Amino acid sequence: MALEKQLKQEQQPIKHEWLTAIIMAFVALPIIALLFLCAYGFIVWFGQMWFWGPPS
Repeated sequence: MALEKQLKQEQQPIKHEWLTAIIMAFVALPIIALLFLCAYGFIVWFGQMWFWGPPS
């Protein structure tokens, strides 16, 4: 009986790690990538507006 409880307690963090990995892979990382892409586009736009001008 005690061995079964110990096995169940050890399996719980593994499920939690998988859930965290799936959330990171399909939610958090795409949002972070999109934010970096938007920041890069803003920097290029701002730089062309004030410093370098439009591409010719």
